[in-house]
Order: sequence, then C-alpha cells, then structure tokens
Amino acid sequence: MALAGCGGDSEKSAPSPSPSPTPPPTVQSEAKLIHVQGKFPKNRRQAAATNVAKVVDRWLQAAYVGGDYPRATSTFSAKSLPGFSQGAISQAGKQMSLMSNATIAPHIDGVKVVSSDVHVDLLASNNYPVGALARVQLVYDTDGERKSRQTVRGTLDMVPTETSWAVFGFDITREEKLAKPASASASPSSSGDKS
Repeated sequence: MALAGCGGDSEKSAPSPSPSPTPPPTVQSEAKLIHVQGKFPKNRRQAAATNVAKVVDRWLQAAYVGGDYPRATSTFSAKSLPGFSQGAISQAGKQMSLMSNATIAPHIDGVKVVSSDVHVDLLASNNYPVGALARVQLVYDTDGERKSRQTVRGTLDMVPTETSWAVFGFDITREEKLAKPASASASPSSSGDKS
C-alpha cells in the first residue's frame, strides 16, 4: 500500500480525473444542549451551545486530530490549546500527554475521527450566558507503529469572552486500546503476549 512510486507516465496518459487527495481529518462535534440554569431566551440557547462546541472542536483539532504525523513531541505547545485561558494553558501544559497527542505523535502515521460529541450545560443570568460546562467525548483511531483506538472524555469549564468562549478549567481522561497484532490470532498457544 505504498503511496510513492506512481510517477511513471505512459506515453499518452488518459485525461481521466485523478482521485483528489483524501481531505485531512477534521473534528465536527455534534453539539447538544442538555440543561440551562437561569434565565436565557430559548431561541438563543442552541446557538450558544454550538458556539461552545466550536471552541471545544478547535482544541480537539489542534491537540489530537490535525497536523502531520508522525511528528516530534516538541511540536505540541500552547498552540495546541486554542481557546484555553492563560491559567488553563499553564495547567494543561504540564499534562500534554493527556491533553494532546504529544507522546504518541512520533509513533503514528495518521488519525481517523470515529465520533465526537459535546454536551453543553449553560448557566445564564439576566438573559445572558455567564458560564458553560462542556462534556466532551472524542473517539479516534491511529495508524502506524502505534495502531490504536483513543478515547478522550471529560469536562471543560468555560466562560464567555467578548467574541467567543474560553476554557478556564478541565477534567479530562484518556483511554488507549492498542490494536492486536495480526500474528496474535495465528499463534494462540504463544504465551507472554505484551503490547
């Protein structure tokens, strides 16, 4: 399944349209409004939840899904945490193996998004949102040396800014299920299998 080595031209290439390159994976979470506490017009609620989810998606895209793989762990930085406040960046920066693909990036060739959901609780006062809790779940598969299914889930505490929302707190967990090597099923009698 090599991608290289297709450059040999025949004398007269047929003008058939060449397949366009696969678009890069993107996160487009399904934003679901779960609960509103306080006074906030119903016709503005879903829009607020959608805006919260857009900020969450920017982080998921920058931290886990976007960019070229494999790549160095050092390429993950504050830029991998868009929408986070300075305080949250400081905290998340100490946990980049959890809050991004930093530790696995050198060992994977690509990412495929399986599902992404953001469930939003809004806190409102005087017809304006003053806070949000975003419950996040991103599931994606990795290819390459470290073939696996990754699940990132947890909550983000958010406040509105002049133009968007900002993450000021988080409680995130991450689960990795490594794919079993193809040879494992061929030799069931082998002992001491360790991934």
